[in-house]
Amino acid sequence: MRIPGGNGLKTRNTLVASLAACTLALGLTACGGGGGSGGGAGGSSSGGGSQPPAANTGATPKVEKTPTSPGQAPPIGVQPVENTPAAQMPAHADHAPIAEPGPQPAVSAKVMTEAPATTPANEWVVSPTGDDGAQGTAAAPLRTIAMAVGKAGPGDRIRVLAGTYAERVVLGDNAKAGTPEAKITLQGEGRPKLTPGSGSGAAVQVRRANWVIDGFDIDVQSQPIFGVTFEGDVQGSVLANSELHGGTGGAGITMFNNARGPTIENNNIHDFVRNTGNKDSHGIVMQPASYDVTVRNNDIHDVSGDSVQCLGPEGFSTLPPATGLLVENNHLFGNRENAVDIKTCHDVVIRNNRMHKFQANDTAKGEALVVHYSANNVLVEDNEIYDASKGISVGGNHEGPVPQAVVVRRNRVHDITDAGGGEGTGIRLENSKGTVVVNNTVTRAKAGIILGHGTGGPTESLRVENNIVDAPISVDVGGQAPGLKMGSNLYPASTQFMKNGQLQALDAFKAATGDTTSNGGDVTVSEAFAPSAAAQDKGQDQGQPFCGAGPDIGAVEMGC
Repeated sequence: MRIPGGNGLKTRNTLVASLAACTLALGLTACGGGGGSGGGAGGSSSGGGSQPPAANTGATPKVEKTPTSPGQAPPIGVQPVENTPAAQMPAHADHAPIAEPGPQPAVSAKVMTEAPATTPANEWVVSPTGDDGAQGTAAAPLRTIAMAVGKAGPGDRIRVLAGTYAERVVLGDNAKAGTPEAKITLQGEGRPKLTPGSGSGAAVQVRRANWVIDGFDIDVQSQPIFGVTFEGDVQGSVLANSELHGGTGGAGITMFNNARGPTIENNNIHDFVRNTGNKDSHGIVMQPASYDVTVRNNDIHDVSGDSVQCLGPEGFSTLPPATGLLVENNHLFGNRENAVDIKTCHDVVIRNNRMHKFQANDTAKGEALVVHYSANNVLVEDNEIYDASKGISVGGNHEGPVPQAVVVRRNRVHDITDAGGGEGTGIRLENSKGTVVVNNTVTRAKAGIILGHGTGGPTESLRVENNIVDAPISVDVGGQAPGLKMGSNLYPASTQFMKNGQLQALDAFKAATGDTTSNGGDVTVSEAFAPSAAAQDKGQDQGQPFCGAGPDIGAVEMGC
């Protein structure tokens, strides 16, 4: 697969996180045959970086006092790649790296990495003017992608020349699998367009491991189908540098039927919209009994559902939950529902994404990021969230156990509004157990943090520390927050708080919540969210690397 700024048929090593997940239905029968039992319940690592820290257990973590390699976060969203749809991304005012004052000590997100250029074992050429009886060379190209797929073996490359191909691309019984050392590449040249041809199911169907699909315009043409599906053993298979758009099915891309190990990287996914019935049409959906999925450096926007949803089995399936989802470096914006919606899924990492333009409407509350149902072991870190009715929401809907082991850290949440009937809350925490909310910056919101109001049950054993919270109501605590621990947060000196519906000043609020270390002071942050001196070296040790005499309060660490 080609790399950002590359000029040849170079390959990129895509770092596939070791994760795990389930299967979904989305109101369609396109997933048919997905009734296999989950085959991957074993322990999985989440996404090539730090694991979510343990929930609030009281154990003392091992602390790295001084960072060994402070770094800059990778760029957000699609990166330009010549001769692909990724080279022609529309200009967007917010399509830029998140501003930072300098290197940070705990950068975990992975960039797209380049591998040396490779020479294919064999090369097959496909052209709209070709002939399936030809040899498949540049001088005598094939006519259909299907014919080339049937001929290709490990290490081969299929060059698909510019033009329109009205055929469903199926990598199934007709195709060989690649190997980790010799992947099979389906390479678009000159932005070839794929449209659904005869047959049934998704426009592109991937059921083989170690295939790379790179550089296509996949136009679903308003059909009620998925754009791309992954199922079964698809370890090492990648969709990259492509544009996927124009469907009315359940999602642009989905994984189901024990799908394991695919990567969705550097794609522009947009305009999957339903306007009647179940209006949800998502960008990407990971269904129950899907595993080890990486979603990296994509633009996913203007869909009538969520940019990325991890669907639980509630209500339609007895399959095990999806396990192992990494969502990093993506630009997620402008949907009817959410940027990221994590239902009953396990081992999820959401890091270094930009999420914005989510407003309340007749089907959604305008939340950018939601973790609910029975989600377990979820890490939300280093994201920028703004222009939404609610920033981050943990808890709410559930049918079984509440969300557990959710960690929300180093996020920048700002410009959260109540316009159009929205709530205007930066972070809301409801029925959940052992959630940790540390080192976030929340500014320009109607309410900074709301917790313990009993939606679906108590907010149990919550820890809220080292946060900068700048809002007219900094924290609103209801009557259902047993085991709440708050400390070392920084608030405006004149701000107000709510405790059980009663307004309180800072000192009274601290006394009511047992907080002895939070303070009022200068909550000013720079455009790049650098904190004032009042926040520097004043935080509690959270077991994360820091620079200076102590951790800073807020999302940005100074002095590295």
